[in-house]
Amino acid sequence: MKRLSLVLGVVLALGRIGVGLDVAHPVFFLSEPLVLWTVPGEGDPTVSHGDAPVSSEAWDRAPAGERIRWEASLPNADPGVWVACTDRACHAFLRVPDEVGVVEVQASPGALLTFAGQAKVADASGGAFFVVAPGEHELVAELEGEASRQSVEVRPGERIARTLVLASAGVSSPVALPGHTVTLSVRLIAPRDHPALNADLALPAGWEASPTAGVYDPLRAGELTVRSWRITIPAEAAPGAYVVGMAFPDLGLEAQAPLAVAHRLPLREVVGHWDIAADWLDLSLPSAITYERLLWAATFVGRELPFTGRTLTQADLEALAREWEGSP
Repeated sequence: MKRLSLVLGVVLALGRIGVGLDVAHPVFFLSEPLVLWTVPGEGDPTVSHGDAPVSSEAWDRAPAGERIRWEASLPNADPGVWVACTDRACHAFLRVPDEVGVVEVQASPGALLTFAGQAKVADASGGAFFVVAPGEHELVAELEGEASRQSVEVRPGERIARTLVLASAGVSSPVALPGHTVTLSVRLIAPRDHPALNADLALPAGWEASPTAGVYDPLRAGELTVRSWRITIPAEAAPGAYVVGMAFPDLGLEAQAPLAVAHRLPLREVVGHWDIAADWLDLSLPSAITYERLLWAATFVGRELPFTGRTLTQADLEALAREWEGSP
C-alpha cells in the first residue's frame, strides 16, 4: 500500500492531582499572565516556584460561567516548573522565556510524537507539548503503523496548536489497466469522536468512485478505521501517471494517491490479484501471493501470463514461491 502523510490544536498538563482546578496552558511565557479556573466552593489558588510562593492576593478574580477565572501577571518571576494548588487539587505547569516557542499537540492517546529532536508519548487525553528553539521543525506522530508528519514554523514567544489525525492512504494496485477497477483505502486514527466521515474525492475526468459499506460511519477516538472506495478507470484512459485527490474537511486532511495506468502489468500484480474463483484479474482485491494463485501461475511457465505481455519463467515462479513462503 502506498503511504502518504496526511495531516493536518490541545492542552496537556505537566501533572495533575485532583479535580476542579484547571490551568489555561501547560506552558506560559514569562511575558504573559497566568490564567487558571476553579469551581465554586474550591479554595483560593496559590502558586509556587520552588521556595517562592505567590499568595492569592496577586490574583484578579472574575466569574466565568459555572467556574471562577483567576489571572495574575508576574513579569519578574523565574522560568521553570511552577505548581498551582487549591484545597482540592494541584496542577503543575512550566514558565519559559519568550525567546523560545511552544507547540501544543493533540493526537491519539499513546501516539509517539517527535519534534525538534524531542520524543514524547501523547497522554491519556492525547495531549503533549514541546518547548523548542525558533525555526522550522518536522512534527511526526506514529501509532499502530500509521504516521502523520508536517512542517511547523516556530517563532519566538509564539504558542502553536496542532491537532493530528494519523492516517495513510493507498490503492490496491500501484498500476492498473484501462477499464479495470481498483480499491482506494484510507486508514485513520482520529484523536476525538466524529459523528460521520465527511469525504470528498477528486478524480481524473471520466473516472468513477463507489463507496464501500460503512464509508461515512462515525469515527471513534483512538480506533483504527479503514474506509474504502472502488475506483473505476474508463476503458479509453490513456497510459500515464494519474492522481486521486481526497479531502476530509472535518478532519482537516487532504491527500493525493498516485496511480499509474498501463496496457501491461508486472507479473507480481497479475498473480497477486488473480481471482481464482472467477478466473479473471481483479485489481480491486487485496494483493497477495497465495498457494492457490501460485498453482495457477505455475500453469503458465513457458507461456505468456495474461495481461503482462511476457512469458513466465521458472525463475519468476521461484521468486513468487519465495514470497509466498515468507508471508504470514
